[in-house]
Amino acid sequence: MKTKSWLFLALFTFLAGTVFVACDENGNNDPDPNEGKFESLESPYLICANRNPGGVGFDFEYREDTGGGNNIDSTTVTDFEEDIVIKTIKGEKPDGSLGGAPYIKLYDNSVEAVNYSSVDPSCTGMTGFNALSSSNIQSYSLQNDDESFDVSTVPTGDTGKPIMADLMTEYGKLAIGIKWKTAANNKVADDEPVWIIKTRDGRLVKLIVSDFPADPAPTSTGFISISWDFVD
Repeated sequence: MKTKSWLFLALFTFLAGTVFVACDENGNNDPDPNEGKFESLESPYLICANRNPGGVGFDFEYREDTGGGNNIDSTTVTDFEEDIVIKTIKGEKPDGSLGGAPYIKLYDNSVEAVNYSSVDPSCTGMTGFNALSSSNIQSYSLQNDDESFDVSTVPTGDTGKPIMADLMTEYGKLAIGIKWKTAANNKVADDEPVWIIKTRDGRLVKLIVSDFPADPAPTSTGFISISWDFVD
């Protein structure tokens, strides 16, 4: 009987160990969200205040590989670390109506940017964007967003929304802010500024807002065309 008991105990220990190993390998079969596949959005991007209030963030280098854009309110991975965010909030115009006010914000003090077209006036539009590389880039100075930027401090009108003129003043504290919009919204070809961004990973990125509202797009408003690539 002792021999049978010993054999039973040994068999039980072996089977239990097998189960524990299997559990260690597979867990509860729920995938680790940080091991999910990063899926980037494609241009044009939805930045409508009503349909996508969180806007679109760009993690340009994700896990030492090429990243891209995600909707901030529903990122495809939990370790998404945005370098910039572009979103729209509504402001109150002088006539009391509301209008969308999109802006680009850099991530804290870890990300810097410059309007490279102000350094090299010949580098504008998609032509300049495509031609810009590490071999022909000129000297430039980067800047952070002003730490005091806070849309919640902007005076509000009768609608309860920020007064548009004051909102534009607040946007002036941002390195990029809304400075891209005029060129992206006019009928002049190849006048859009090219931006250089230094990411939180230390990579250099060139970026251009080529069309707003974007055309073609799923709807006539709310979408924006953005192109970007690494410079180095």
